[in-house]
Amino acid sequence: MQSSMRLVSSALFCVGVLAVFGCHSAPTRGDVGQPAPVYTPRPASHEEEITLIRADSEVFAAVVRAQLRAGTDEYPYQIEELRYDPRPYGSRDGYPELSAGVQGAAPELYFARAGQDAIDQIVSNRKIILEQRNVPEGSPFNYPQCAGVRAPKPPPSRRGGARAKATDVHAGCPKKPESYVTVGLPLRGQPDGLKNVRDTHGELVDVSGDVWTTLVDEYVAGPSGWSHTQHAWLFKRSRWTRRLDLAATIQTGIVE
Repeated sequence: MQSSMRLVSSALFCVGVLAVFGCHSAPTRGDVGQPAPVYTPRPASHEEEITLIRADSEVFAAVVRAQLRAGTDEYPYQIEELRYDPRPYGSRDGYPELSAGVQGAAPELYFARAGQDAIDQIVSNRKIILEQRNVPEGSPFNYPQCAGVRAPKPPPSRRGGARAKATDVHAGCPKKPESYVTVGLPLRGQPDGLKNVRDTHGELVDVSGDVWTTLVDEYVAGPSGWSHTQHAWLFKRSRWTRRLDLAATIQTGIVE
């Protein structure tokens, strides 16, 4: 029984179905605190790793191609000083260190977990794609004395009755804009958490056919502070060119 308030009704119900299902009692003291089963991703076979490597190269190339075509009036926006971190998610092992917060966006739900050799091959292929398009690689930057672009300014302090100058929370920011982009592993189809939601243009996303999704994180720092945004990019294969074209973008996170 799940609740003592339903003790009598549950007991009567159990009498009627005892022969079929049995009657479950309330958790005993020994049952409390039992850890939930931990999901352990299955290691990928060699054939599965090859499939993942090929899919990643195609999706990553589609991301770079779409970004280079970006303008200034709508997302994806043109990025000055564009740099890509060739590592998936920007992590050492090629998998997100934290959950993306999007239901169904865990890469292990689409491909078994690849080994480090396969991830290294993915990174190598991404570097070749960037080199072919004259896009530089970029590693994460760190400006500990630079606040976010929307960080409130602290009030000025008073010393000796005179109003002192307020602290500049952006004093440690770079003088010129810097940015780098990370791209996640490919996800086959449209994750459940991205269905029946609106894209960056305000339209409901309904993509069918040969669809691929990946998470794109953009990190920008400049004189006015830093920002971090994450979008899901959905691609659909063209019937005519057989190439993956950008079909929709959905904002999934922003930190400023």
